[in-house]
Amino acid sequence: MAEDQGEKTEEATDSRREEYRKRGQVPMTRELGSAVFFLVAAGLMYVSGRFFLTNIFDIFNRTLGGEFVLSFREGRLNDVFMFVGLKLIMLTGPVFAVAVVIGIGSQIIQTGLLQIEDALTPDLNKLNPLNSIGRIFSMKGVAELFKSVLKMGVIGYVMYVLLRSQITQIPYLAGYSIAQLLTYLGTVLFKLLTGTGMFMLVLALADYFFQRWQLEKEMMMTKQEVKEEHKSRDGDPMIKARMRRTQREMATRKMISEVPKGDVVITNPTHIAVVLKYSDKLPAPQLIAKGADFMAERIKEVARQHNIPIIENKPLARTIFKTMKTGQVIPRDLFVAVAEVLSYVFRLRRKKRRPQQAPKQPERGL
Repeated sequence: MAEDQGEKTEEATDSRREEYRKRGQVPMTRELGSAVFFLVAAGLMYVSGRFFLTNIFDIFNRTLGGEFVLSFREGRLNDVFMFVGLKLIMLTGPVFAVAVVIGIGSQIIQTGLLQIEDALTPDLNKLNPLNSIGRIFSMKGVAELFKSVLKMGVIGYVMYVLLRSQITQIPYLAGYSIAQLLTYLGTVLFKLLTGTGMFMLVLALADYFFQRWQLEKEMMMTKQEVKEEHKSRDGDPMIKARMRRTQREMATRKMISEVPKGDVVITNPTHIAVVLKYSDKLPAPQLIAKGADFMAERIKEVARQHNIPIIENKPLARTIFKTMKTGQVIPRDLFVAVAEVLSYVFRLRRKKRRPQQAPKQPERGL
């Protein structure tokens, strides 16, 4: 039995998942951002290839052509460097902007707006070199290292396969003009970015689902942990049962205290008892107490102690008990039945009071 409780056989609860999430432990693959960046870069090259080619050609002409020699002789090198710097910013600026957007976007897609609370809490254990070495040589660290080496090896092989067909073209590059050479290099780079991006996208999806499976396995809980979590969240069942019992006892005492204020008790006769009260201040008779079984017997006992009439009317008692709550006044459809009971009760009261209220006979004189 103890072994069963020690085995992690239960799925993680929402609280457990939220706890891991606050620590930053969520399934996430870094390869997704790289794959999307490669594919977007290939798309930019395809759409804006002429723009890139024109600006790169201008840089080559300005730095390797006769204009550079003339600028050098005239001492206008600052103009050349300024021109090249602006061109490089124009070419690399959009690429860096796209890289930042893709990096942030890929993380938000995988993890959402993640707030890591433990990241702001100082932890001296993170500075301990022994802990760092332990993490590196742990099974998880070895698996990550093996995965990284395998990934780099496969990516290198994919790039080799893509470039192998271009080897025969290398001897002919010597006769190309600068424009032709740049066009050729752009075509090769487009193929590399597209092929590598597609492969890394497949790798990223596989890595994401693997990390998700691994995290689900790590978050699994034992039966005892699930019980403890439910207890901490919902409270101790024994305490809750005691509170419910105390509440019932308080409600019972309050209801019993209302019985002496009633005018009549209508019974089932053995299982149900309801107490009605009527005064000129009320629009209709009011239900002030009701109970079934043991509670019904307590109501009848208190009613006898305070000389409150107990009337048997099974349909009326059952209807009031099932359809009304304490504190409510009698609905219109029960006016006639309740009025008959109350009129009978009031007649009984008048009969009891009549002998007491009879006028005394005057004493005769001697």
